[in-house]
Amino acid sequence: MAKRAEWVDMAKAIGMIAVVLGHAIHPLVADPKMSTLFSVIYWWHMPLFFIIGGFFLKPLTKTWAGFRAFFKKRIVPNLKSYFLAGSILILISHFIRGHSWKYTLFYFVRLVYGGRTLNHDLSIFWFMTVYILTVIVVELIITWVDSVPAQFFIAMTLYMTGMTYKHMEFFQYKYVPWDADIVLLTTLYMLCGYYGFKYYNKIPHKNYFIAATMAIYAILIIYKYRGILRFSLYLKSHNIANSFLGLFIPLIVCFMIFMISDWMMRVGGLFKWLLPFGWYSSAIMYMHKMVLDAVAMVPILNHWEIQWVAGLIIPVQIAMSYHRLRLAWTLRKETHMSQS
Repeated sequence: MAKRAEWVDMAKAIGMIAVVLGHAIHPLVADPKMSTLFSVIYWWHMPLFFIIGGFFLKPLTKTWAGFRAFFKKRIVPNLKSYFLAGSILILISHFIRGHSWKYTLFYFVRLVYGGRTLNHDLSIFWFMTVYILTVIVVELIITWVDSVPAQFFIAMTLYMTGMTYKHMEFFQYKYVPWDADIVLLTTLYMLCGYYGFKYYNKIPHKNYFIAATMAIYAILIIYKYRGILRFSLYLKSHNIANSFLGLFIPLIVCFMIFMISDWMMRVGGLFKWLLPFGWYSSAIMYMHKMVLDAVAMVPILNHWEIQWVAGLIIPVQIAMSYHRLRLAWTLRKETHMSQS
């Protein structure tokens, strides 16, 4: 098996390519082919990141020091990124879209509330808050519940509870803060990732599984295009048409993605050029919506293919430039301190 970090990054890269593609083709969903492509991407691309989120979790030390260390390492950095990226994008959007300062200032309030109150360039930010909350919930489960069946019973109960309604209000307001109710669904995905990653190495004959899962996915796509399969999965809007398929399809397709990613890292350097999309997946997740909208404002560039490529490459270039500048600043600071 390839180095685990590499194939996981490849899986994240494939996921980000799908996320940006889905948003790029969204205006074209009136076309049956584009509608099908849009739907079958959404079956798995967001669950994939919650599943991957479970890969590197581990039970916490049952002390306050253990919990503080967990929050400092896993939660605080994500919160900082959320508010920093959100604030920057809000200010950029103010000038690009010509919003009033009243609208812009209130958008900072919406950033705190999060979830589906955020739209336009920040419409993807629901994922970050749900991800943070899901990590906390799964960590509590694997830390405090020793029995694996009991852990899955809790996660499955949360999942089935989340399937009992289509929309939840919060004190008569139409949106829940941080889209917190979506955690009812995503907890099971992340717990599956936590255990699935442990046993991935022990799975034999992965090439056969790749062929089988690809065949299943292809059949489902054909059924979707022909209108035989009416299943849809949109986590953000809490729209999952079937509770069994809402678990079965994401797990099967993501399993396929992981095995394909593993294979891609085995065949030499042929696919390694895709890895930056995995390394800088957070930057792409935060920035791609603004890039898509900005590119669409230029008539000659207003094509989904161009937007798709730009939505991937521009955030990566910005993130790489930031890291280079940060590294240069650190080296300069260390050099100055050593000379003083």
